[in-house]
Amino acid sequence: MSVSISPACISPFPVIPALLVDYAFDGVTLGYAPDIDQLPGAYAKLCYGRGFQNSITDTASNGLHDTDMVGLNLVPYDTDLLRVEFQYNRGINIFDAPNMQTGPFSFLKPTVNLGDIDWLGVDLLGKIKNVGSGDFHWFVNAAMSKTHANDNTLSMTNPYLPAGSPLIATPFGLLYTGTPEDVSGWAIMVGGRYDLNSKGTKLGVEYNHGSKNWITFAPAADDMWTSKVGTRGDVYEIYVIQELNLAPISSYTSKAFFKVGYQYYDFEYAGSNSWLGAPIKISELTPMQAQLTAPMKNAQDLYATFEVHF
Repeated sequence: MSVSISPACISPFPVIPALLVDYAFDGVTLGYAPDIDQLPGAYAKLCYGRGFQNSITDTASNGLHDTDMVGLNLVPYDTDLLRVEFQYNRGINIFDAPNMQTGPFSFLKPTVNLGDIDWLGVDLLGKIKNVGSGDFHWFVNAAMSKTHANDNTLSMTNPYLPAGSPLIATPFGLLYTGTPEDVSGWAIMVGGRYDLNSKGTKLGVEYNHGSKNWITFAPAADDMWTSKVGTRGDVYEIYVIQELNLAPISSYTSKAFFKVGYQYYDFEYAGSNSWLGAPIKISELTPMQAQLTAPMKNAQDLYATFEVHF
């Protein structure tokens, strides 16, 4: 058996952590890996992290508590051909809004805690070797979220009044508008990738769907419109990765490749990736229903990246 301790609360394993949380937490991870012949590669991890700290102390005299997250990651089976993974996270004292110093939302900053959120997910990741001229990789990822709301709602400064003016109260709480309630949501993500090993070419396709009340914790995602894993609706993606056959510049194993991809977003409910306010079906929105951000029905994203791993 083996025991490991690492200084980060973000798991290095793909898919499940990305669907449930994509955010920088300062924390610690404690892992345990037993040596069981019938469960090759099995391990478990406990993690704790702090995503927001209100000054040095917990309250700093304004009643705003720190935002923490605890998690349990279980992998009962992990081989080159199949990995099974379970993940549970609980976000504690979720803040109402991030601290936006610049930009059009510079008037937003954390003012109250809105409650807690539970996440539970399962991930299957597999590989089929020697399919034609290459290998086929696949994954299936499903998750659910459950909010535990309190009576607090978003309060924000008025950008047209001097600093220190009274905050503007809104009815937007943790996935509710007006009356506190706890809601559940779910999401699914599937995908496949075909690797032409002799050419260094990888062709991939992915699809994900989020329900009306699905909420992830992914403010750090770099998708152009919004994090695709937090979309309330459907996202379709295709991509190609081409590895460059170049000699490494160091003795360490290194790779250089570019990726070109296309994403199509079909939003069904407003407020994707936001835990503020109740989602409303976009086809039923009226001009009298206030929204924190402008609702979008469809979006397209064509992207290209170049990466060097060493």
